[in-house]
Amino acid sequence: MSYICPLCNGLVVPEQACPHCLQGLSECGKLDDYTGPYSPYSLQTSMVEEDGNENGCMHMLYCHHCHTSTLWSVAQWDMSGNQ
Repeated sequence: MSYICPLCNGLVVPEQACPHCLQGLSECGKLDDYTGPYSPYSLQTSMVEEDGNENGCMHMLYCHHCHTSTLWSVAQWDMSGNQ
C-alpha cells in the first residue's frame, strides 16, 4: 500500500487551535525535519496500526500568540486505490 501525508503534500490546510490560548496555530513542517535521521533526541514519529501499516505523520505546530509548540499527528491517505 502507498500512503502519503496530505499536509506534507499541500493537499490540506491545518486549522488547529492552540491548546493553551485557543489562537490559531502555524504549521512548521514534519517533526522529522527537526530531529533528523541521526538525532539523539529522535522520537517515534509515526503511528503504527495493529497490522503494521503506518498511518500518521507527526507535524510541529507553533502558536505565535503564546509562543508554544504542539505536535499533531496527521492521518495519511491510502493512494494505492485498494478499498
